[in-house]
Amino acid sequence: MPAATDPFNCGRCGHSCLGGQCVDKKCKSVVVKGGLENPTDLVADANHVYVALYGSDRVVRIAKNGGLMDVLVSGHVDAHGVTLGGGKLFWANLDYAGTGTDGYWGGVWGCTLPACADTDQVTQGDNVAYVRFSNDHLFFTERSPGEALTWVTRDGVDKDNLAFPTDPWSVAVDESHVYFQFAGGLSRVSVAGGPIQPVGESQSFADNGFITLDADRVYWAFSDVGGSGETGRVYSALKSNLAAPIVKYGTNNARPNGVAVDATTLYWTNEGTLTSSTSNGDGKVLACPKQGCQGEPVVLEEGLVLPRTIVADGDALYFIVRGNGTTAGELRRLAKP
Repeated sequence: MPAATDPFNCGRCGHSCLGGQCVDKKCKSVVVKGGLENPTDLVADANHVYVALYGSDRVVRIAKNGGLMDVLVSGHVDAHGVTLGGGKLFWANLDYAGTGTDGYWGGVWGCTLPACADTDQVTQGDNVAYVRFSNDHLFFTERSPGEALTWVTRDGVDKDNLAFPTDPWSVAVDESHVYFQFAGGLSRVSVAGGPIQPVGESQSFADNGFITLDADRVYWAFSDVGGSGETGRVYSALKSNLAAPIVKYGTNNARPNGVAVDATTLYWTNEGTLTSSTSNGDGKVLACPKQGCQGEPVVLEEGLVLPRTIVADGDALYFIVRGNGTTAGELRRLAKP
């Protein structure tokens, strides 16, 4: 029988922990790269994870195997969201006009992989938080002063606004719609423009999390900040029928943030509770079947300091830990259960 502590047969024969420890038949995550300065977003390809580092104004590439890190972009004030498309890396900058004498980096930028030697601004924008790529277009949220959901062609030639939501944040896109979180909740709009469609419950006093999509559903997380700031919701809705009942995942989420999905399972991160804006180190990675939890979610990892964006890749999950105060940020890998 599989050993309770065998990292190559953890909980069942042939279940590798991919470099992590096996504790009581459950894999623990392993640090792929530590010492990261306030990581805010990540995206992955077959061999690498790309991470925006808000704290050091850089975008880096980290090898999934071995953790070798290449600095692809440096000196980009407030680098925030990242995405891949068309052989290029794109990122958003939260900088905005009037911040001082450091220049103006706000907008969407890109460079050609693997060398990333041709860094260029695709389009300007104020306080651009997150950007996603689809069908040779980039979709991004602009937070201030002109709050907007915007698209631009990858060459920066054509550009238009799709919506003007209050305090927009995360974004996800498929072939037909752009989904975006803002101060009032989650909504969507056709990629060609048109009426705004609310998705799920309205939100008030909410700290927005992230959005992910599969062929049938949209999944999202947000945290309530009107009360203690330590609760939240993780939902999914049927894309083909927004009036159908939404699915709620878990009943005891603490500041849920990142979401990822594969063929069978939804994974998400809980940043955990705070004391005087300092993490209590009780962040978690959780999982449930996509159709809904059978009881409470499965806790895959706990004791984390502000885990955030997460992606599902083959047999593994990759997620960033923001860190807090003296605790540096990290990129971690966790074997799927």
